[in-house]
Amino acid sequence: MYPVDLHMHTVASTHAYSTLSDYIAEAKRKGIKLFAITDHGPDMEDAPHHWHFINMRIWPRLVDGVGILRGIGGEYQEY
Repeated sequence: MYPVDLHMHTVASTHAYSTLSDYIAEAKRKGIKLFAITDHGPDMEDAPHHWHFINMRIWPRLVDGVGILRGIGGEYQEY
């Protein structure tokens, strides 16, 4: 089995309390090999500034054996 978590928010989404560094440390502690940060997208009420998503490009993809995916959270809307 390959333990992963593909839906996590950082403090950039207003209801979360952890940083990228916090998640890396916890993933190592729990043996999680891969996780995705999926902060709320620009059209959501508590979304981070769009620069947050641009700056995600500088995040490393692998830290101490833990893979980091960059994502974005969103919702379907009817028009």
